[in-house]
Amino acid sequence: MKILVVSRGNGFGHAKRDVLVAQRLIQLNHEVIIASYSSGFQYVQRAYSGHLIDLELPSAGSSAERILKLLDLIRRTKPDGIVVDEELLVLPLARSLGIPTCFITNWMEDEQETLDYLQMADRIAIVDQQEHWMFPASDSIREKLHFVGPVVEVPERTEVRENKIIITSGSATIADVPFFKKAIADLKGETDYIKLVYSGTLTRSLQRLGDETTQFIADPGSFMDEVRDSSLVVCRGGHTTLWELASLGVPAIAVPRREEVNPYNIVYARQMAERGYIRWLEESEMDQGLIATYASEILRGKTQLQTYAYDGTALDHLTSCVLESFSLQLAEKLL
Repeated sequence: MKILVVSRGNGFGHAKRDVLVAQRLIQLNHEVIIASYSSGFQYVQRAYSGHLIDLELPSAGSSAERILKLLDLIRRTKPDGIVVDEELLVLPLARSLGIPTCFITNWMEDEQETLDYLQMADRIAIVDQQEHWMFPASDSIREKLHFVGPVVEVPERTEVRENKIIITSGSATIADVPFFKKAIADLKGETDYIKLVYSGTLTRSLQRLGDETTQFIADPGSFMDEVRDSSLVVCRGGHTTLWELASLGVPAIAVPRREEVNPYNIVYARQMAERGYIRWLEESEMDQGLIATYASEILRGKTQLQTYAYDGTALDHLTSCVLESFSLQLAEKLL
């Protein structure tokens, strides 16, 4: 079967799980093509050795341009099924061409326009746990929803923790400057710990804020190796990042972007805090010294966070959901 994976290009989280499911589908003797753009494409290009297409789209922009490029992509590749990672515009295009789809997501909303799109998917795979799930689930799509669990790839956990704190925003943008400034300032008091700041394109402008215990890193390639034995991570609360940290047993403080910038990150943080995996605060609370307070409590053992026992079965569940989505429509056609 020829399978097209359309991977949302915003950040690395979508790309990471899409590479994993693509590799598993190839192991099952399917032909797989991944199409992505922006920072997501850059990650896939490093991690995936198979057929890859750059859609050459910005992370955000005109829907008209996206529709044209996505339609051209589907017509050129002629897939038997499409894995759609949060690219809603693919769903009506695939439906009009009679191609089955499995929509992968870690969020849900009850806006009617979004629901109209989601109703066109054959199945919707939610890469999270149903327990403490805080997003709305409309009755109109409920039968399509399948909770497969978090799909991540992490190195083996280590029991030895280095005196090291990681500060990261994922794909750093100008909107993250206040977060970096406040996190660096609040953690200066932790003089026994090296602070590794994954600052990306902001590295040059942020370097003046550090001290002798602060190192700035532009290339994210070493992130997972550094994280696995760190004592604490201060992050923006991306869905994949939070599950990676929980699986590694690395304590985390999440400071989600404001709701008007990203309406979902606050929900991810609330969910993970409810499960006991992280501490979190809103961006508007950064001036209250909470990063310093929470960090001190975690580093000195006053706050104990849970570890997620990740066993890899979520990838199996996701792969099964994808293939069942395609066989479901095939069976309907035969009838």
